[in-house]
Amino acid sequence: MNSVPDQERTKSALPSVGLHRPSELIYRACYAPVDLAGLLETAENRSRIRRLSIPQIYFGLKELGEHQIQALLPHITETQWQGVLDLDLWNRDRANAGKFLFWAGQIIQAENPVAAKIVRGTDRHLLELWLKRRIRIEEIVEDDPGAAPKGAFMETPDRAFLVHLPRNPDESLLARGLLLKLYELGPEETQLWIQESRYRTSIELEESAYQNRKRRIEDMGFQDYFDALDVYTYLPRGTPLPEKMRDKLRAVGTLPAPVARMKSGPLLLFQALAAFARPHELEPLLEELFFVCNKILSADRTPPNRTSRVKRAIRKALSGINLGLEVWAEGDLNRARDGLRRHYLQSFFHTGYSRLVELRDRAREIRAQVPLEPGSALDDALGELSRNYPLLLVEIREKRRRRFLKNTPDLDRANRYLEAAAEA
Repeated sequence: MNSVPDQERTKSALPSVGLHRPSELIYRACYAPVDLAGLLETAENRSRIRRLSIPQIYFGLKELGEHQIQALLPHITETQWQGVLDLDLWNRDRANAGKFLFWAGQIIQAENPVAAKIVRGTDRHLLELWLKRRIRIEEIVEDDPGAAPKGAFMETPDRAFLVHLPRNPDESLLARGLLLKLYELGPEETQLWIQESRYRTSIELEESAYQNRKRRIEDMGFQDYFDALDVYTYLPRGTPLPEKMRDKLRAVGTLPAPVARMKSGPLLLFQALAAFARPHELEPLLEELFFVCNKILSADRTPPNRTSRVKRAIRKALSGINLGLEVWAEGDLNRARDGLRRHYLQSFFHTGYSRLVELRDRAREIRAQVPLEPGSALDDALGELSRNYPLLLVEIREKRRRRFLKNTPDLDRANRYLEAAAEA
């Protein structure tokens, strides 16, 4: 029969469900632990802003309005500004030159000393790439009137270049404002940027900007795509997990203040983490979790500027680690606590992922051999398990939903789907 063997029901609507989700707790602990709006309220707290890590600035800044961003800019460093652009403007290995104009608007509105600081913090290759891609620039030759320009255009203040502005009126206004601001801050340097952008190719500029950005985000704890792929490593059953080498753990500075004790929850991972009451015990584990989450972000090519997708990556990391921990510890809480002390969280993610790979391969084999009714619950369930990263099909309020497998009961449920399909 083509039916899902069992269903998952939700309880009646729970208040405060968002902030009590494990993914939301980890997002607040590792990515956005600082209330930037609160720090801006007093001079004493504003002085702390320049000591925050770049991820804290970036993810905290996403919750600010434009006026609050302007109030923040005098208190951030050139390096912090550069990091914000590194995280926000790139999708895979492509820079979004159009999105750059949002941040250009912040430069235009800022007082000159602040604007000069954040221009210094902007990768010059990124600025030249924007000049190359979004506007067309011609050198003005004396005694050669040339053809009359069409569309929106401007002459640079030094009368050296004719700039053909974007057709979009809002983008044209921002481009004009940014060029005038850059000339006001440094006419000779701006002229050099324009010349460089005219005589270098877009590919060359983007490659230079990408290599610079790759080096910097690794210092923040974010890995390059090709380096991050090993998060999806298959471990055959019985493979011993590597022991932790404390001197090799790399701190990325995401947790500037003592972390509150982690509350126990339904996941074995959180029950085990709750045993680490002292900040010096818990913080390294959260650093490890931050590391695994960032690897998944990079391997899945998830842009950090998409908060909902960042939280999905966190759910994926938590589910995979918890699944691997349950399998390794065989559900024993004491063994799980010992495992967190001795082994890396990434190793538990490898363990969980490996069991999912086995499910996936079996699901694909069954689908190839057993004809199932297209669109049936069982066919859909095997379709979800056949994904590159398998998902579990559940029924919630009589609707089919999919989610990550997070514990051994989920593995059992998935195996029942496979058995039901094999017997269909």
